[in-house]
Amino acid sequence: MGNPERIEQIKKQLRGLSQNKSKTEEELNALSQETYNRQEILGNLKFCINDEEKKFAKDLLEKYLESKSFVNPAERDTLRNLIDFEVILDRVKDYINKETSKSNPVPPVQMIDQLQKFSEHIEELKEKLDLVQKKDEKNDIVKTTDNLLERFHKWINKPENRSNYEFQCPKCAEIFLIRRRLDKITDEVKEHPWFIDGGILFNKQIFIDLELGKISESQASRYLDSSLDYITWIKQNYPLNQDKNEETENEE
Repeated sequence: MGNPERIEQIKKQLRGLSQNKSKTEEELNALSQETYNRQEILGNLKFCINDEEKKFAKDLLEKYLESKSFVNPAERDTLRNLIDFEVILDRVKDYINKETSKSNPVPPVQMIDQLQKFSEHIEELKEKLDLVQKKDEKNDIVKTTDNLLERFHKWINKPENRSNYEFQCPKCAEIFLIRRRLDKITDEVKEHPWFIDGGILFNKQIFIDLELGKISESQASRYLDSSLDYITWIKQNYPLNQDKNEETENEE
């Protein structure tokens, strides 16, 4: 998320611009976060020493943001590292060009070595961010779509990117449900409806509906992706009479 106070300041500034008058609160929140992310990346670059390099870094950032969104803080750190090294690489190239324009056209060996190392590291960072595309895949729509789906699958299954994910307390071993709230600064911590007694897969509402005859055992088994024996075992070991009575009273 970042610095809430700074994001709120950016939001006030954006709200005052004429082109943003018709934007909703959610659109302003998203735009403020996006602007903050840009400023955070550009403001924390280590190797820019003049306005020309700052512009080069900004152009690189815009180019990469056109390729994908970097909502994950770890990805933004990697992207900032990538831009930093590209700035250094461009400076090394400029230095080599100046050296070879002199009377001795042979560039220093040390600089050539550095150029290669920086280039290799930059490629590694690009691969880490999924910014590298193979030539034979550029015009292959099927492969491109599969690649996007694979990247999304990897992204959405990281805990920091899920809208809901589990967290186990290191002290009591209780499992809680963390629900991300885009309209709030902090996440919402809830009692997890799917885990009880050391991580047993369980959902009270499913078994309440089962006890009330709203669903069959085969349906409960399908909802939990479990065997019928597991459903029977849960019913025997975790009776829900009290919950069933409460559900009936609520319906009345």
